[in-house]
Amino acid sequence: MKRFSEIQKNSKNIKRVFEAEGDELKSNLPSNYEDMSKEELIKLMSGQKEQQEEKVEDKDVKQLEPSTEGKDVSNLFSKLFESREMAHVYHLQVRGDEGSFARHEALGKYYEEVLEIIDDVIEVYQGQYGIVENYDVIDTSGTKSKEPVDYFEELAEYVKHARKCITNEDTHTHSLLDDIVVLIYKTLYRLKFNK
Repeated sequence: MKRFSEIQKNSKNIKRVFEAEGDELKSNLPSNYEDMSKEELIKLMSGQKEQQEEKVEDKDVKQLEPSTEGKDVSNLFSKLFESREMAHVYHLQVRGDEGSFARHEALGKYYEEVLEIIDDVIEVYQGQYGIVENYDVIDTSGTKSKEPVDYFEELAEYVKHARKCITNEDTHTHSLLDDIVVLIYKTLYRLKFNK
């Protein structure tokens, strides 16, 4: 932190430069020039500011912040885990009515395939931003009151909306989430049209 006396001294030095160089020089300086040190002003005047800005940009790249608030991401990931569990419970609850084997198989394919994609999504995200915590408790009691088709239709809409918690620049993560949405719609196709 600068002392007031240093700031005062720098301010006097800047005024002397202006008196010597005239108003033309003053118009090229940033509005906060009085807060800058003598060295910063010299670098600025000699064109070294651009190099300094490049270094700042490099630091920004290295110190990435999570693309969202952590709770939003953990909610999304929790919902994906829930979908795997819900599919497994639905799969085990299929009864012997018409089309039951096709339904049993469709739900089985979902819960077998989605876990690997969920794992990839979370590992990629954590590799970029750090460990995700605060997952929600998985509650499969909704299988008693909701039909699988209704559940997966709601799930597709949820994932398409909730994925906004991940910045658009993270296309690699969105690509993996696309794979989950594709699997959801394939499952819906199998549940609705395969008997």
